[in-house]
Amino acid sequence: MILARSGGSEYTLGIVSGVLGIGGILGGLLVSLIKLPQNTVKVLYLSAGISFVAGDLLMGLGQNLTLWCIAGLAASIPIPFVSAAQNVILYHRVPEKMQGRIFSARNAIQYCTTPAGILLGGFLADYVFEPFRLSMNPFSELLQNFVGKGAGSGMAVMFLCTGILGSISCLLWSNDKHIQKLTDMWQDL
Repeated sequence: MILARSGGSEYTLGIVSGVLGIGGILGGLLVSLIKLPQNTVKVLYLSAGISFVAGDLLMGLGQNLTLWCIAGLAASIPIPFVSAAQNVILYHRVPEKMQGRIFSARNAIQYCTTPAGILLGGFLADYVFEPFRLSMNPFSELLQNFVGKGAGSGMAVMFLCTGILGSISCLLWSNDKHIQKLTDMWQDL
């Protein structure tokens, strides 16, 4: 998306990629310096929600290097908090003798879905969102007010979708009583 929207500028893509990495490092430093609140489920979903709302939405709405860099920081700084909260929950809920197997299974599932997500994202960008954005559909025309027009605007709509759907999912799941029990049970120990 950034290459398409910046006229193929490798410099712009490099800067945004670097900022994403810096954000991850900053988030890692912050999570190591700050004591996580007791309700790690809320930390997990709040951090993910912030990443979706501030990162993905702004990345989709942004049309210049400054906004993409701000979006990159907003997307990547919360991610170490998500990982830390998830690990705390797993360490407290999974018996110690099973943690190696559980963490291995979690990693296998988590990382094997990455290539599928990349392939699906490429397919959706090329065959669904970019053609949709270039169509004369009234909804597509409305979206032009938010994401602009031209190459990459369909991918920007994809970011809007992930930002909206991701943040709504975080909000809904964070209040699920079964998921909340994950924190409640180990706090009582």
